[in-house]
Amino acid sequence: MGKYNKKKSLKNINKFFEEKNFYKSYLFIEKEFSLTLGELNIIPKKSALEISQKCNINLFNFNQIQKEIKKTSAPIATLANFIAKKCTKENRKFVHYGATTHNIMHAGIVLILRNSHIQSMYRISDCLKILSDLSSKYSNTPMIARTNGQHSMPITFGFKVSEWAELILRLEERFTEIEKRLFVLIFGGAVGAMHSFRGKGELIYKNLCKRLNLKKVLIQSRSMVDNIAEYILLCSHFGSVVKNIGNELSFHMREEIEEIFEKQNKKIIGSSTMPQKINPKYVYKLITLGKEMESNFLKGINILETQNEGDLGSQNYIVDIIKDIFPKFNLMLEEFNNLLKNLVIKKEKMNDNISLTQDLIYSENVTMYLAPIIGKNQAYEVVSKIIKQVRSKKSSFRKLLSLNIHLKNKDINQLLDIQKNIGNSAKMAKKLSKISKIRSINLRNRIKKIPQVFH
Repeated sequence: MGKYNKKKSLKNINKFFEEKNFYKSYLFIEKEFSLTLGELNIIPKKSALEISQKCNINLFNFNQIQKEIKKTSAPIATLANFIAKKCTKENRKFVHYGATTHNIMHAGIVLILRNSHIQSMYRISDCLKILSDLSSKYSNTPMIARTNGQHSMPITFGFKVSEWAELILRLEERFTEIEKRLFVLIFGGAVGAMHSFRGKGELIYKNLCKRLNLKKVLIQSRSMVDNIAEYILLCSHFGSVVKNIGNELSFHMREEIEEIFEKQNKKIIGSSTMPQKINPKYVYKLITLGKEMESNFLKGINILETQNEGDLGSQNYIVDIIKDIFPKFNLMLEEFNNLLKNLVIKKEKMNDNISLTQDLIYSENVTMYLAPIIGKNQAYEVVSKIIKQVRSKKSSFRKLLSLNIHLKNKDINQLLDIQKNIGNSAKMAKKLSKISKIRSINLRNRIKKIPQVFH
């Protein structure tokens, strides 16, 4: 089993899900299955060797295979016939010896899914690295926090980024944790009870798991698809998170806010009729991809509808969904990272927005300063009265603090100093930056070490 894991382009990832690659994977399973049977002396070793040599997609006319499958509606049986025709008369009788269609297809799909998953994890690693850089770089850049759409208190942009980073960290945990349930081998014959393996089912299964680097399950039932459903739900969850981050970024890109904008190509056109408009482009593409991924939630649930010990409708549905969802999942991750790399942060506009409330965003700080002296409730009432006077434009917050509470200018300057009003924002942003960076490195190193058997 070679360790050849590398981050691939989206074009190469899309090739994973081409029809021909699925059959290449099915042939690979037939090859490893035959070698397993030969190794265990269930079929002659020379037969196993020849069959394994003939399980090569390049030996066949794939268009002919597709035409024949249209006639038979039996993809693996048809494939087995093509393999048999390439073998000698003596050896061809051992092709597809005891396996069922689902065994070959499910195992082949899992190998393709693992390749796609590895590429997704590379992109999640990149995402954590980018978020780490942003949260560190802007850990001390003040901005206003908003709750219920209103100005509340100052934070830093690095702190906001660290909120996103922790969401991605938790998703990375889930995607790592599911590997032990997702990359498993279901290979128990027609209904899962290993009827055709003549008492050697456990040996065959153990050997094949090792060859394919897949985990074992206790029951080989082809109706057990909860792991694929869970994976789709995770991808849907990730889409929801990305969509929400995109919506948050688009809010900060509004002209009346203007704290963030995209680094765009000079040739990009904002509007076909309004020349003055500079519309965000990448963020809305990301929101669209996030919404589409989020909408796959029900498909994940629908996968669980399998009749008895398996049915063709469920099997075909899973293949169709896999081909549709997972290339798009990698695309969404790629676009998310591209957007994060092309964000331009307007510090001066963040400062302008902080000043919109005429220092009233520091009212909690003043209240907590007075609380030990006159009590929390009274301090709140005193500051509330001052705020009403400021809003009625009688005077500034700073001046009224001096007149009503008799604070010294030195104390007022301290209370209204933006850098002393960001709480633990900077500290927390730097902490998350370090954690995200370490997790990004660890994830990439772990993915590189996963032994793959098919690419």
